[in-house]
Amino acid sequence: MDPGSGPRRRPKVEKTFRLCLKGAGQAMRRGFERRIIFWGLPCAVVLFLFGPRVLPADGTTERATVHIVVKDAETGQPISQAHLTLQFHESGKKLKPKLPKHISYSAKTNAQGRCKFADIPRGTIRLIVTAERHQTFGKEFELEKENQVIEVTLKKPQPLL
Repeated sequence: MDPGSGPRRRPKVEKTFRLCLKGAGQAMRRGFERRIIFWGLPCAVVLFLFGPRVLPADGTTERATVHIVVKDAETGQPISQAHLTLQFHESGKKLKPKLPKHISYSAKTNAQGRCKFADIPRGTIRLIVTAERHQTFGKEFELEKENQVIEVTLKKPQPLL
């Protein structure tokens, strides 16, 4: 008997539904695997190269205290009420690695021309000092040890010719 010439039976709806899905699982899985390989590998490489920096294993960065002393360049006298701006980059926490965050602290010197910034992450810091009747000072320093002292001497402004 010819396969196409016999009486046709109508499959049950339940069986028809199964027939429609038969093999779809493998095809979907293969497609998913291809997409993972096609997109996953390049994404992993990009995240590795340009992703956020992760902190040391204990989740903390070493911190230090920095003492600033501001004096007049000609007289050597301390400059009171000099405005200090300390800038640095702060990394994210271990569990939530982020791109470094730009932090800026401001303070003024006391009567002895001194100021203290505590709990600053070690590394590169930028110090900007301004005072009345003195030139502005700005420089990057490497904060390497606890209780590091930075002495700044400010010059008088140069007369305009």
